[in-house]
Amino acid sequence: MFLIDLVRATLARCLAKDRTAGSASLGPAIWADLARLDELMAGETDDLPVVFTLMDPGGRDFGTDVAAFIDHCCEQQVLHVAAPVAAVGIEATVGGDYRDGGFLVMVTIADRITVASGQLLPEVFRGADDLPRWVLAVVIDVADQVYRELVRTAADLTGSAS
Repeated sequence: MFLIDLVRATLARCLAKDRTAGSASLGPAIWADLARLDELMAGETDDLPVVFTLMDPGGRDFGTDVAAFIDHCCEQQVLHVAAPVAAVGIEATVGGDYRDGGFLVMVTIADRITVASGQLLPEVFRGADDLPRWVLAVVIDVADQVYRELVRTAADLTGSAS
């Protein structure tokens, strides 16, 4: 499956990086301050450790928990975006009438266009040694790829350079 390979490649790239995660080919549009994440995870004054402990890749609420985690990371200045990206969010997915534990990464560009990734399944996160860092790295990498693919597609359609 393509997304499982994508997540594995993302994890390898992010573990190789030291204190920040994000892509730089067009300039960073989405990145994380991993030092700030570590500070919040170790501290007693923030809700991030509580939000993190709720994340269980084996549960149906994993997508919802990831959404809360990413929202909190944005609020606490762990996750950053630069123009033209305006926001990164998570939308939990459902199978039938029930949550299936998966989620979509949503990227809002210039407050006008929101694009979504394919569904990320919770199975790719099982067994992660550092679940918050892994989730954050995957979300950033997928959001960055969604944004860059939109830029490439727009350039192809308009005939301009990306």
